[in-house]
Amino acid sequence: MTKSPFDFDSIVDRRNTSSEKWNRYKGRDIIPAWVADMDFRSAPAIIEALHHRVSHGIFGYTSAPHELTEAVQAMLVREHSWTIEPHHHTAGAQQDL
Repeated sequence: MTKSPFDFDSIVDRRNTSSEKWNRYKGRDIIPAWVADMDFRSAPAIIEALHHRVSHGIFGYTSAPHELTEAVQAMLVREHSWTIEPHHHTAGAQQDL
């Protein structure tokens, strides 16, 4: 059996990480099993991509890449049979303001 690069077995201590789900139920006998807030580390490829993206140290506003617009358009057609023009798609707070 080959070892997976994904670690779903290690326990990640979420205390003092501003975790909404764990802070909300702190001190109570509840295990919050939220869908979008997992308690395992992100995949190594995601962590590496984030390190690469932030390594330059500049965090200003950016334009949405063309590939993002294409992916959103394809998903909307596939999931909702809804076609939008590329210039109707915005991604980010600056464009939405």
